[in-house]
Amino acid sequence: MILSDSVISSLIRSGDLKIEPLYSDSIRENGVDMRIGPEIAFPIVMGEVIDPIRDDPSKHFSIREIPDSGITIPGNTSVLLVTEEYVKMPKDVAALCGLRSSIARWGFIAPPTLVDSGFEGQLTIEVMWTRPAPVKLYKGIRFLHVVFFRVEGKVEKPYSGVYQGQKGVTLPKKLEARNK
Repeated sequence: MILSDSVISSLIRSGDLKIEPLYSDSIRENGVDMRIGPEIAFPIVMGEVIDPIRDDPSKHFSIREIPDSGITIPGNTSVLLVTEEYVKMPKDVAALCGLRSSIARWGFIAPPTLVDSGFEGQLTIEVMWTRPAPVKLYKGIRFLHVVFFRVEGKVEKPYSGVYQGQKGVTLPKKLEARNK
């Protein structure tokens, strides 16, 4: 069941859910809006096949600071954005992230992103600009809507993976192939 604004506020007041900074317009009817943070990662296009099992991810992305004057994204480009907010999830709550309707209507899309119970850190979200013309983005724009829901039953293994505690844009890890 998706948590209401009053339940989210209660979790924050009790310290079970941490969102910092938290602005007065962040908590919405059934979720929390989050803002574009200070960094962005652009893909580096080298014209060769990318091997996500063997390649160093840092060779395929360029992380840059977003200046106060904004940053231009070329047409038809996906980027990694980080939230300004740092989140610490309770062990019995998970979340699902989607773009706010206002930013989606401009032509941005993003795959649904799950935030596991027990996760702590800033959220790194892939966002695709779908139009052929360049677009300008700024730090502080509310771009992400995060809905929270209770996890049924006891979570025996809260999130403790490689992205735990991440700050700034965090690049993907290498993928692993299952040996048969």
